[in-house]
Parts: sequence; structure tokens; C-alpha cells
Amino acid sequence: MTERLKIRLKKLKLICLGIVTLAAVTLGDMPAKAAGTWVAPEGTVNAGAAIVMDADTETVLWGSNIYELCYPASITKIMTGLLVLENCEDLDEIVEITADSVYGLESGAVTAGLSVGDKVSVRDLLYATLYRSAADSSNALALHVAGSIKDFAAMMTKRAAELGCTSTVFKNPSGLTDEEHVTTAYDLALIGKACFDNPQFMEIEAGEDWKMGPTEKYPGGLTVSVGHKMVKSGTKYTDGRVVGGKTGFITASGNTLITFAEDNGRRLIVVVLKDKNPEHYEDTALLMNFGFDQFENVELPDPVAAYDVEERLKTDKIVTWADSHIEAEGPAVVTLPKGADPADVSVSFDYNCGADAPELAVARLSFRYADVKNGSVWILDDRESELELSSFTGEEEGGAGNGHGSFKMPFTAQQALIGSGVMIVILILFTLFMRHRRKVRREQERRERFRERHLKRLEEMNLTEESFHEMVEEYKHRKDPGVREAAPAADKPETRQQKGASASDAEASGPGAADTADTAEGSAPADAADNGSAGHPGEGGPADE
Repeated sequence: MTERLKIRLKKLKLICLGIVTLAAVTLGDMPAKAAGTWVAPEGTVNAGAAIVMDADTETVLWGSNIYELCYPASITKIMTGLLVLENCEDLDEIVEITADSVYGLESGAVTAGLSVGDKVSVRDLLYATLYRSAADSSNALALHVAGSIKDFAAMMTKRAAELGCTSTVFKNPSGLTDEEHVTTAYDLALIGKACFDNPQFMEIEAGEDWKMGPTEKYPGGLTVSVGHKMVKSGTKYTDGRVVGGKTGFITASGNTLITFAEDNGRRLIVVVLKDKNPEHYEDTALLMNFGFDQFENVELPDPVAAYDVEERLKTDKIVTWADSHIEAEGPAVVTLPKGADPADVSVSFDYNCGADAPELAVARLSFRYADVKNGSVWILDDRESELELSSFTGEEEGGAGNGHGSFKMPFTAQQALIGSGVMIVILILFTLFMRHRRKVRREQERRERFRERHLKRLEEMNLTEESFHEMVEEYKHRKDPGVREAAPAADKPETRQQKGASASDAEASGPGAADTADTAEGSAPADAADNGSAGHPGEGGPADE
């Protein structure tokens, strides 16, 4: 590859990178309508950090210090449970308890009384983890899924990042004290949404008690009970709208609590951190009431038409074809203060479709009200290009399914950009090829012009090509007599007198002379044969070339 070609390819890479970067940029918002106003809860929230989020639109209805790093304590175990459910197909699979599960726990850690050698199902371990908040069962699950506590904690951190968490680092599956084991109220709400959306997780959360199978310490099986007093029946804080959650406490964290609630088709997540007992239940009740009483979810009718989505995508060169089929992935739902006018909702277009985007996504509409993000919906382009592919089997059309087939390929904005990059590469390579062809053609034309001048000169000299070459050879012989052939007469038949003379000379010289003559006469062709033989390549003949 020439240096100039390397430079061109490097420039091409920069061009393609620029195209992709441009496509990933989130374009500016559409002009906002009336600003509207948001609302705040009445009363005092004692938690050092707190949030109430709509689980369907991810709208932060209210929050305090929601991005402050805090210790989650045993709220950590909701991520442990979620990760186990996502990685274990058979919840009845048996786990053998090892020393790494039961030893080395800090003083005061809650356990399920597991002993080394106990054989416990994944299901029992999950209930012990989420109901009793048992650290030994959390460790057993981590070892079962990842092979080590450290590797499982890394999986937890990675999964949190995939859910949108930006400040969460897990160091163990239980939430026991570790200075680097931190998260935020906002990140925990996102993790809580993933748990709320998982049917298996919520099936476990729906109960209050679970009896485990027999273990060495509990031959009759240990019954574990949910610790969240808003879930548990008959407590001061019992609330029928609460469908799940998790408590937590270590000295460094104070009381922590995450709560899943549902009422009239709406779902809320409440997180309180750095709180006290029983204020963590009171704060949760206040925020839950605020979320249900002061807000409602509203479906925006036909957002594609309402916000001129197709025209905007064409203007921004996200889609270019005339027959695009632009549609929303599902209902466009926003969370609004009760009584707010949906006409005051503004929209922005986000073209940075990440790994969580649907297959045909070309954009995401993000909605805002009173400068609060209050919902979003994916925009899909379900256009399918039908390419008629000819069969090269030689069969007649319609024969055994091999005549002609149709291939349907959905095109998205990313695919269009990739295709553009490929076309640029093809054009550059084609340009280089054509330049090479032009160079070869110019050389051929130069040779032709030289040939024409040469023939014209011979014509002026009244010479043929053959006579010209003879004249050149004769000139060479006159200039260097040693070039002449050694015996030009050898090609002519010898006369009888010449043969006789040669024989007489040989006899006169004696018998040895005849042998010498024979050898000398045959030596030249013999050597030539040896030197040119493919059977003797080491002797430097043509076989070596």
C-alpha cells in the first residue's frame, strides 16, 4: 500500500467518524410552549436523600439530594435478587453452601442460619435474601451465579450502569459495610424500576412469609418473613397500595428504604436514605401520598402528527426516503400535575439511540413540562425495502422455491449512515483504480506513438522491419568480430573430400587424438544439456531461474 493511499484511508476514517459523531448528537429542543408550574409536597421529609419517581414514565416527581453518594445498606439486595433472576433459569436448582457463604460476615449481620454443606434451592435463597435480608444467602447466590463475591459485585455494578446508573458501585451482594459500596437515591430508583418491571421479582415481593427447605440448623425448615412494615399486614404502617420493597440498616447508612406502590393503574417508587426509624416509613408515606394525589399520567394523542415528527426527521436528514413509515413504539404517556394542560408539554428529539433502543428506532421523543422531564417514547421507522434477489441455480422461475426470492431489510438512520460510509470507501477505491488505469493507458499510448514514428522512419528509408534488424546485426558484427558464430559453415553439409581429410588427420595423430576429438566435439552440447536440465537445478541452469 502506497503512502498516499494510507493518507487517503486515514482521511476517510476521520470523515466516517465525523458522520457517526454528528448522528449521535442530540439536537436542540423545539420551541417550548407555556412553561407551566410543578408542585412540591407539603410537610417535612427527614431523610438525608429522597426521591419519588413514576415507574412508567421515570418522571422525578420530587427529590432531595437525589445525586448524593450514600450507603444503601441492605437495599443492595434488590439488585442481588434481580441479577439472580436474570441469570438463573431454574429457581429449583440446588446450591451447596460453602465456607465463603457463611464465614467472614461482620458482627450483627442477619443470616438464615446456613451451614457448610447445606443444600438449598435458589428459590429459598432468594426469599431469605429479600424477606429476611440474610447475608449468608446473598453470598450463596453470588457464588452460585458468578463463582466469587468479587465477580458478582462487578456484575452488579455493570448491570446498574446498563440501567442508567452513573454513580453506583457495588462491592458485595448484601450491602454490608464497605467505604466504596455507594449509590444515590436516583440510581436506586432506576434499579427499583427494573425490579418493578420484572414479573418474577414482583411475584416474590407479593408474599409476606416463606418456609424454606430443611437445613442442618433448621431440620423442619426456617420460615422467613418480609421486613418492610408497609407490606406486612397488621402494622401501624401497613398500606394496601404498597406491593413490595426492601429495608436496610448499617451504622454508616442509617435507615434506608425502597418502596414499590401501585394505585389506580399508576406505579410509584419511593427511596429514602440516611433516615431514622420510624421516620423512614413516615417519609415514604408522605412522598407516596404526594405522588398519587398530586399527579396523573396522560396519554398524548398521536405524537407523530402532533409534533410533526416525520417532517422534523427529514429536515434533520435522519430519514430521507419518501415512503417512510414513521410511528411511535407505543402510547406516549407523560406525568403531569393534576389539572395541567397537556398542550404545555414541549418535546425534544434525541437521535442518540443506544443499546436499549428498539431495533427500528430512529429517534426518541423526550417530553418536558415546567422544565421537568416527564416522559418519552421511541420513534420507529418500519419501512422495509424489498429487494428482488435472482437465483443463480439455473432453474426456471418458480421452480422449487429457487426461482426468485424477496429479501426484506429494515433501514434505520444508523444503517443509512453506515451505508453512506461504505459508499465513500467504494468511491475512493474506485478513484484510485481509475487513476491507475489512466496511467497504464498513457504508457500504452506512448509506446504506440514511438512504434508509429519508428515505422514511419523505416518507410522513409525504404527498409522493412526484417531488413532493419539484419542491418543492425551486421553492424554489431563489424564493430565486434568476436560476436560472430564459431562455425557458421557447420550448418552446411560436408563434402566427401572434407570428411576424408578430417579422418586422415585423426589417424595421423594417433588413437588418443581421436578420443580427444570426440570428446571435444561432444563436450559443448553435453555441457549445455547438463546446465539446462531440470534434473540438475543446483548447477545454475534455467531450472534455477
